[in-house]
Amino acid sequence: MLLAFGMLLIASCAKDKQPSPDLGFDYFPLDSGWIKTYSIDSIAFDDNTQTADTFHFTLMEIFGGLVNGQDLNEHRQIARRVWKDSSLLWEPRSSLYIIKENNTLQWVEENTRFVKLIFPIGQTQLWNGNAYNSLGKRNYQWQSLYNNFNNNDTLFTNTITVLEAQTNNLIEEILIRNVYAKNLGLVDRINNNINTQNNKKSGYKIRQKLISFTRP
Repeated sequence: MLLAFGMLLIASCAKDKQPSPDLGFDYFPLDSGWIKTYSIDSIAFDDNTQTADTFHFTLMEIFGGLVNGQDLNEHRQIARRVWKDSSLLWEPRSSLYIIKENNTLQWVEENTRFVKLIFPIGQTQLWNGNAYNSLGKRNYQWQSLYNNFNNNDTLFTNTITVLEAQTNNLIEEILIRNVYAKNLGLVDRINNNINTQNNKKSGYKIRQKLISFTRP
């Protein structure tokens, strides 16, 4: 009886020590000390002049400590700086604020909050990315899960892709898509918004690609 009781006790302890389920938080690590550098390439279309201007610059993101604010729950501040080819200095840019709750990762930019990720990864197929702002409902959805991703410069393994918007018709072409790599976070972003009415083109195309990073 003592032996049986001991075996039951060991089995119970082993069950209690089962690892926690992987919810997917590692697809956007938020440790203080991360420094990420992205290349930004953009094209701006002017329907009046029928011209297209190209821009290139480098964006640096520096993850700071946790902050408690009156308007936001506990959040992580990400300071951003840009470097342009014609500049000798990194220029400050507006910061990002990231809020991670039990089942959402929220991204605050220019005082507008978006629900970028929802946890557990892949369990909910659609969610309203504009749930915390006044821009109107927009369904985000998983486009791919746990695949390799090649941005033509770097191959990233174990990535997830979120499709934030996609429209392609006679008057507009919209594509907003983010790719996140496990233990790295955002590695690639496309933000295209083109208006093609009256055989004219206006709007922009932006591509953001991770080119280097420093772990904390």
